[in-house]
Amino acid sequence: MFQFLQFLVVAAISYAAFGAGVWALIDVSRRSNDAFVSASKQSKTLWVVILVVATALLFISLPYPFGGGSGPLGIVGLAAAVAVIVYHVGVKPALGPHRRGPSGGGRSDRNTGGW
Repeated sequence: MFQFLQFLVVAAISYAAFGAGVWALIDVSRRSNDAFVSASKQSKTLWVVILVVATALLFISLPYPFGGGSGPLGIVGLAAAVAVIVYHVGVKPALGPHRRGPSGGGRSDRNTGGW
């Protein structure tokens, strides 16, 4: 009974870490390189590489049905989870509001006419 509960906790943490890695990859790919430069947070290319490697390692460390199995509590999975957490907590807030691509095609605060 206790082993099954322990497996569920590790599986939940593993899948949450992997989901956060995928979410970070999607977020970093939608931001412009200028946002990283203006926030002094390395380059977009470096963060894409870090997050691709981290997400791949988190996938490999998923429990039995999908990955190899040690969970995020293994040292490699833990290091990958830390990289994802650093992006979400340190880099993403510094980049400011969401902007799409190099043209900044996101929503604008200025009034462009209309009614």
